Amino acid sequence: MFDPTQKETAMKIGLSIASTLIVILLLAAPALASPKFTFEKNVHDFDNVTQGRTVAHTFTFRNTGDAPGTIARVSSSCGCTVAIVSEKVIPPGKTGTIKATFDSSDFHGPVAKEIFVYLEGQQKPANTLTMKAVVVEELVVTPRQINLGSVKAGVRKDVTLEMENKGKNTIKITGFKTEMPQVTITCNKRTLKPGEKSLAKVSVTPRGDNRFVNGYLIISTTSQGKAEKTISIFGVVEK
Repeated sequence: MFDPTQKETAMKIGLSIASTLIVILLLAAPALASPKFTFEKNVHDFDNVTQGRTVAHTFTFRNTGDAPGTIARVSSSCGCTVAIVSEKVIPPGKTGTIKATFDSSDFHGPVAKEIFVYLEGQQKPANTLTMKAVVVEELVVTPRQINLGSVKAGVRKDVTLEMENKGKNTIKITGFKTEMPQVTITCNKRTLKPGEKSLAKVSVTPRGDNRFVNGYLIISTTSQGKAEKTISIFGVVEK
């Protein structure tokens, strides 16, 4: 007659053997094939860039994984940056490129822009690329915007703009333009050698039917970088 204790022992031994076999099979099984993009460098520094210039850099990468990689999309942290992929499908061992351009027109000082590379079937970016630069202004206008605060209808308010040539060439101020009939501009000096400054008086006289003063002043110049400087003007009209 079979001993129940022996039966229980045999079952335990069988389960132990089965568990061991499963572990051995899992360890022996090859990992799922997957792509992996390895870039020569993930960060590019343009150093100094004159404001208004568009600069470009090509990032080179290799698929160091063991399966083809499909680029689903490439996005950037700013509309000023555009990225173009050489090929969407990169087989293992093959290389590809991403050409990125940066438009410096609306920036000044240190800037860093990121590019995100998404592979097919992945929710998070597989790679993040960075472009850095120090955007140098040739003509610096201070203040960069005119905040009138609270103003009275029919009462003129004057604001002084300072324009300084921080470039290496002479800059001429060729004109001031605004669609705001409440605004007039006078300027004491329109030709600036490197290092020279000029002052412009912006006079704003709100009309009686205005609730707000809101618009732009465009300064046209001969700067080889950014030829036009845009200054916003805003305020609240008291009744």
